[in-house]
Order: sequence, then C-alpha cells, then structure tokens
Amino acid sequence: MVNNFDQIEKLLKFENEGDCYYVQLLRRQSDDPMIDGIPDPAYHGNMHSRSLKDYLISSIEHFQELKKEMIQLCDMFNVRAYIRLNKRNYKNIALKMLRHISEQVESGETYSSPYHLVSSATGSVCQAGDEKTWIIDMDAEYLPYKDEVYRMILGCEPIKSYFTALNEEWGILLDVKKHLIEYNFTEIPTKHGIHIITRPFNKKSFADQWTEYCQANNITAPIPQTKFDETQIHFSLTDKYLGHVDSFSSILQGLGATVIITKIDKNKTIVHSSTNFNFSDLEKEWHKYCVEKSFWMKQPDIHKDNPTILYVP
Repeated sequence: MVNNFDQIEKLLKFENEGDCYYVQLLRRQSDDPMIDGIPDPAYHGNMHSRSLKDYLISSIEHFQELKKEMIQLCDMFNVRAYIRLNKRNYKNIALKMLRHISEQVESGETYSSPYHLVSSATGSVCQAGDEKTWIIDMDAEYLPYKDEVYRMILGCEPIKSYFTALNEEWGILLDVKKHLIEYNFTEIPTKHGIHIITRPFNKKSFADQWTEYCQANNITAPIPQTKFDETQIHFSLTDKYLGHVDSFSSILQGLGATVIITKIDKNKTIVHSSTNFNFSDLEKEWHKYCVEKSFWMKQPDIHKDNPTILYVP
C-alpha cells in the first residue's frame, strides 16, 4: 500500500477563486489481475475509459472530506488514486468545455460523448503558472542512480543558473540539499519507486547527460518487468523493449526455456517463459546482448503535467 495523503496535502495551494486540483481513480495496466492469463479490458485503453471516478478538489477541507471515500473505492475496485499537482481553475475548465462544444457545433459532423467533456477539459487546462512542476518517474531499477539524476537535473538550465547564483558548488549533491525544498524538489513514493517533483528544465541537456553516463558506466537496459508464478515467468515488454521481443525470446530459448509470446496491444507484449533456467544466466546474456546492440538503460520518464500517486491499495 502507498498512502501519500498527508504529504500531498502540504503541497496544495488554493490562492485564487476557483482554484482546484484534479484527482482520478484509475485502473493501471500493470494492476491487471490477468486471470488465467487473460487481460481484463477494463485495465486497458485511454485514461478516461480506465477512470472509475474523477474529483475536483476545491479546498483543503474538501480534500480531507473525500479521503475516506477515495481510499474505500481504491481498495474495493483495485484502482489507484492519482492527483495532478499543477493547479486547475473552474473558470478555465468551463471555458475549455465551451470551446470544445462550439467546435463540435460548428463542424456539424461528429459529437463526442458529453461525459468526456469535464475530464478532457480538466486534463488539458493547467493554471500553475510560474509554479508549474514536472514529474521524473523513477521505478526501482533507477533508485541506485537517484543521486546521479539529481546532479543531472541540477546541471540543466534554468535550474543550474538558480543554484550557481547562490554560489553553491551545484555539482556536489550534498551542498544543495538545503535548497531543494525551496526550489520545489519533492519525492513522492510510488508502488515501485518514487516520483521526483521538480520545476521545468532543459530535457535535451538531461538526456545528453544520461546517455553519456550510461555509456561511460556500461549501464544497459535491465531485464523487462518480471512477474513470477508457480509454473511460469511473465516478462512485460513495453516502450523500447518492443523492438527486442524476438531477441529476448531467443535468449530465453537458448537457455532451455519454453516461450510463448502474447501481444496485449500495440504498447505491450508479454513473453511467458518456463522456469527451467538459471535467472542469473539470463541477466548475463541479456547484458551482453544490450552492450552489443548499444541498448542502454533509457532515461527516467519525464512528465510535464501528469498525475502523481495519491493512494495505491
């Protein structure tokens, strides 16, 4: 279980009339129970189709009042509560909805479901202004490199200039720790790691530093996300791993495993494997393959206006 209610409550600011925060109770693909190996459609598709319920939080008191209900629904339906830490505002949500309706009327051709209007408008209207934050998504495999990630962020503009102006030795993490809170650095626990909440920065500079670091330290893509049961190992391949499904399967087969490949959708393929091999041998062969193909560990995902974890059962 992950419960961030108390920590996130301290980050909420209601400064103008109509300020609000967007909360969704979402089914995550990774939480699909896959009963008998069959995916549940309710856990797949776009965010709206996977949302059990949405909220617009209008005050700290409102947030506290809804806490019990949100937790109960998450526990009952196996969903997660997410909150966007970039503020919204009722006025801008209403204007966005009105614009969308007028565009549909003007086209006179296609009308989307009116039930989608609020979630669509709320998801796209950000009123955070100068306090806008981004999320760096770091699952367990990235945590050993957390200090390096901080150093890379601190080496990107405009954050670099901010700390340099303070006459800090920004290249040494310990020297800037006392300023991280002032600059809105926050760590939010997730189910498998953390979200680092920070101000916007130069993404290309970060990407260049990450690639250079991985190449210099021979840090390759880790084994795909793995789930064990009594008779099989299930490897979930997504994103850049999708181009290596056949090669990964061949490595397993070379170790004596029996393999079945299931394509869930265009974004996810699961490789089901028997367990009759040494897992450490798989890690060695996969690392060797990645070095040969220059398949380095991808940088942590950086989200410009995505939700962070509020509660996970």
